[in-house]
Amino acid sequence: MNTSNRVDVVIAEIDPEAVEITYGDQGESVEAVDVAPYPTRRIIVLAPTKQAGQEHAESLGIEPVAIVTPRSPHASYGMVADEIAEAPGLSVDVVGELMQHAGPSLATTGGE
Repeated sequence: MNTSNRVDVVIAEIDPEAVEITYGDQGESVEAVDVAPYPTRRIIVLAPTKQAGQEHAESLGIEPVAIVTPRSPHASYGMVADEIAEAPGLSVDVVGELMQHAGPSLATTGGE
C-alpha cells in the first residue's frame, strides 16, 4: 500500500489580455483580484474547530463537503474534494497532521 502524500496539481494558464478589469472613474486597471472559489467546487476545510471552519467557509462563500479538525480528523473519509482550504489558527504541525487524513480525499488527474 502506497501511503505517499503526493498530489497531482493542474494549473490553468490565463491569458492576461483576455480579461480586462477596471475600477474607479478613470478606468484604472487592476492587476490582481481576490475572488472567492467557484461555489460548486468540492472543498474540505481544515480548522481548529467546527465553528471556526464554518465561519471560514462562509467568509469564502462556499459550503464545504467536510470540516476536518483535531477533534474530528476523519471527517473527510469517503469524500472526494477538489481543494483543501485552511482556516486561520492552525499551526504548521496540526495542518500536517490533518492533511494526512484529508489529503487522500483530493481528486487527482490520474496521469502517470
